[in-house]
Amino acid sequence: MSIFIPARRGPGALVRALTVAVAAVVVLAGCGGSTSGSGTPEAKSGAESAAFPVTIEHGHGSTTIKQKPKRVVAVSWMSLDVVAALGTVPVGVDEQWGGDKQGYTPWFRGTVEKLGGPLPETLNYGDAGEIDFEQILALEPDLIVGLYSGISDVDYKRLSQIAPTLPYLKKPWDGGTWQEMTRTIGTALGETEKAENLVTDVQGQLAAVATDHPEFKGTTFAYGLALAPGSTDVGLYVDYDARVRLLTEMGFENTPSMEKIASTVKGTNWYGGISLEKLDTIDADIFVGWANGADEVEHTLKDPLFTRWKPIADRKYAFVQDPTMGMATSGPSVLSIPWAIDRYVPMLADAVAGRGNTGAGS
Repeated sequence: MSIFIPARRGPGALVRALTVAVAAVVVLAGCGGSTSGSGTPEAKSGAESAAFPVTIEHGHGSTTIKQKPKRVVAVSWMSLDVVAALGTVPVGVDEQWGGDKQGYTPWFRGTVEKLGGPLPETLNYGDAGEIDFEQILALEPDLIVGLYSGISDVDYKRLSQIAPTLPYLKKPWDGGTWQEMTRTIGTALGETEKAENLVTDVQGQLAAVATDHPEFKGTTFAYGLALAPGSTDVGLYVDYDARVRLLTEMGFENTPSMEKIASTVKGTNWYGGISLEKLDTIDADIFVGWANGADEVEHTLKDPLFTRWKPIADRKYAFVQDPTMGMATSGPSVLSIPWAIDRYVPMLADAVAGRGNTGAGS
């Protein structure tokens, strides 16, 4: 299959892939920096102590955290956002695809600055994606979080020798929904109430999108990739992929033809493929596409087989080509979702209305 897939960090190779709403999340994240609901540092300390020890089940077994972590290293997408949103600035994070020159996304940087910083150290990886264990050891973490990762059993054991480690919850690259990830990290940090408040707030924003755009309800979609030169297949994301889940929370429905795609998925892949010649067998009202820049969008919309597919022929498509938007919607979190909503929703509305949005202005 000849398609380009935006890279995820295993826990290795380099990742590719403010509004009032963001301010609300940031303020909520910062509210508990020195006091909690009872209003005094002493009461907060007592409440935190009562929350531990905690044991969290995950894909490699279980991890017990004996006391509230203060120095957190976050490997993988989304984990760093949740840690910061819950009021703790990580000491080490992965460089974020779509981030600024220093590798920080605007929603993460804004939250850290609100909390008083400093910005965390960026983690190093080898040419083949090897974790720099010595760097992580030097950061002296008391918790390592990598829910949205492919941390191997060997790497998990080595990381656990440094500090309690939370890898993926279910299987590689499936850390659960953004809600599950938020609640899990909230438990790990002794911030379950704050985590639940964040989830409720962001779920409310997504529900408002569905209410404000009744045309989204029941509209079927296929979320896939733009075509790279020479492609003979189209890659489509499966149901458990985070970017697919985000669309369903706005009222959309994943294509009923997903069974055809799921049957082609091998191992821990998060996408399947279908030949361009058989693309017309995929039933979808709209197509949402991930693209590595304007050139890929242009190439895709000129492909004779792709353009005969009904959603494309009817101009019912939206492409995400901006790297920051790609990160916000590919790795949705309690920080990135509010940032993305005002930018993403108009693109989706264009797709439903047949106005064809190429993502050039996103």
